[in-house]
Amino acid sequence: MTTQTVSTERQEIIQIIDTLSDDAIDKLASYAAFLRHEAWLDEQEEAEDIADIEARKNEPTIPESVIIAEYEAKYGPLD
Repeated sequence: MTTQTVSTERQEIIQIIDTLSDDAIDKLASYAAFLRHEAWLDEQEEAEDIADIEARKNEPTIPESVIIAEYEAKYGPLD
């Protein structure tokens, strides 16, 4: 996206906002705050996931085939 395109889009958004009622602007601001908070939460969860993966990267793992074989021996074949 070019700088010109961004500038034009911002101007269009500003023009749209200028036509909104105060109540609609309050709702828009509240929703924008909600979206920012959701983005922040996503970033936090991603950072936690990365930290968990990093902390466990040297732990031994069990091959999927072993897990499936043990499950099927106990509960029967997977469908």
